[in-house]
Amino acid sequence: MPQLDIVTFVNQYFWIIGSVSIILIISIVSILPSIKKLNEVRSTVGEEEMSFKKIRKYEIFKKLINY
Repeated sequence: MPQLDIVTFVNQYFWIIGSVSIILIISIVSILPSIKKLNEVRSTVGEEEMSFKKIRKYEIFKKLINY
């Protein structure tokens, strides 16, 4: 079987290490920063929504009590 041939093993090893390294570098440089930025935006928007909902519920409760 050519996959297990000792002559081509070094070549296959080189290409798999090179390919995985390139994919890893591309993902670290381009994909991960955009994912991090999206998570930060989502967390800040989520916190603002929660604080708005808490204030809104409290205002409704105050209106009900004062009515």
